[in-house]
Amino acid sequence: MTIILVHSLLFLSIIYFNGLYFLKKVLFLNEYRNFYEISLIGLIITIFFAQFVNFFIPLNDYLILLNVVIVFAFFFFNKNFLPKNLEFNFRILIISSLLMIIKIYGSDFSDDLDHYHYGFISNADNSNFIWGQSYLHTLYGTSPSWLIGHSFFNFDNYILQDIHILNGIVFFLILGLLLSEFFLNKDKQDKNDFFKQILFATTLFILLKYTRIKEFGIDRPATLFFCFLIYFYFKYFLIKDNKNILKNFILISIISIFIISIKIIYLPILILPLIFFLKKRFILFKFNAIYLILLIPILIFLSKNLLGTGCIFFPFELSCIKYIPWSNFVGAKELSISAEIFNKSWTSYTGDLDKHEYIKNFNWFKTWFDRGKIEIFEYFVTIFFIMLALNFSFKGKISLKASDIPNLNILRISLALIIILSILVYLFKNPVLRMNHHVLISLMVLIITTFKFDNKKIKKIFFINILIFAFIFTFYKNFLRIKNNEFVNNPKSIIINKITQPKKKLLNNFEYFVGWYGSNPIGNQDISTKRHVKFLIFDIIYH
Repeated sequence: MTIILVHSLLFLSIIYFNGLYFLKKVLFLNEYRNFYEISLIGLIITIFFAQFVNFFIPLNDYLILLNVVIVFAFFFFNKNFLPKNLEFNFRILIISSLLMIIKIYGSDFSDDLDHYHYGFISNADNSNFIWGQSYLHTLYGTSPSWLIGHSFFNFDNYILQDIHILNGIVFFLILGLLLSEFFLNKDKQDKNDFFKQILFATTLFILLKYTRIKEFGIDRPATLFFCFLIYFYFKYFLIKDNKNILKNFILISIISIFIISIKIIYLPILILPLIFFLKKRFILFKFNAIYLILLIPILIFLSKNLLGTGCIFFPFELSCIKYIPWSNFVGAKELSISAEIFNKSWTSYTGDLDKHEYIKNFNWFKTWFDRGKIEIFEYFVTIFFIMLALNFSFKGKISLKASDIPNLNILRISLALIIILSILVYLFKNPVLRMNHHVLISLMVLIITTFKFDNKKIKKIFFINILIFAFIFTFYKNFLRIKNNEFVNNPKSIIINKITQPKKKLLNNFEYFVGWYGSNPIGNQDISTKRHVKFLIFDIIYH
């Protein structure tokens, strides 16, 4: 428990400082931002910075300790740097913190931990970025930025615990963000007919469906940052007196790029900043040095893809540049097909078709639906319950009139296109519900914006009771997990039966290991048919 508390406070301090420094000293944005917003922006910036640093050096303990020293040294010499009017709702802070701690304490690990998550994290911890790393493990080619975050925010002796802690922190920040904005700044929310309702619905969805950190992996953090994107757009673009439109556009663009850097399946999310830019081109389409800030995460994102795989968007084979020596266009094609086969429930199929015929012409649909119909039903029941609770709490009426709220139609069009494109990808390539929660949230937001709400007529007792029920539900489920573990928190004991001795291999003078735990660099592929060269400080694996 001590490690959870100390590391959580330490990581949050780093995240908050990095966010505050970026906003004030890089963007020169001095308007008030609450603790949760600053911290979420700081988390994104820190992970992008960690990815850049990892191109050259390992993300070992010294880096995070250096970040801590910089934080304390900076505040010692700049005592007035902290905002003087930082507001906290301490009840929300305490409740969100307790929920975070109990989720961390009782958590199991993602099923992908021993597949590729831990190996990727461990490699970034112990070596700089390996060019052609997708040959060690094909899924390393996806190089999720969230796993880079795990590599930066951990201490070697507590790496398993720190994986839970970072997942818990992003949950804590998003929950605190939504609830704080709901119960504070009431005057601002009255300018917007929908903001309270969006906050309420999103909070319920997260509390009811994100009860286990075990399920976070990389998909749920991406969805939580999508919630932050929607929140940010509502707060900073659906008002008439937006004096920092360019700087806030930079921020929503960075958030969007970060989400797709976690997983390329979220590429349609870029539609929101793109359409906003096109609609506001007379304001935004002009030379400004501030756009150089946006160029940095774009270059980092493209660099990690090209250096890791030789592809711009791995595993899209068409985006692979075949004349790059380490281009893994074969791996991209194989991963794309094998993922589609697996995601369409081939392992549950008992018919006579081979796997390549099975995934064609919706032959897979019946098997897939039979396997996942309960999960689909549960999610739609959850959304129905949320919309019902919303209606009882706020008494909305359907209104199809064009809204006079600035920039709302941009959001509506963007969300509709995100839903359509994501559903097309869902049906033809990737029918996995856990990777498409952003579609469900977008759908909820679209539905809510078709209603007209009177924020002066709120059944406070009803919606507070609903929130209390959701909190109790989450607390209770996690308490049962802790009880089943006999109130002992020992992350390594959970995975001890999965740990095997990695096999040492040698490719020229390049030493690597086949396995998932215990040595570095590690992967699941024997690359004896590949070639290796050392260029300056960089290991390059190529065909």
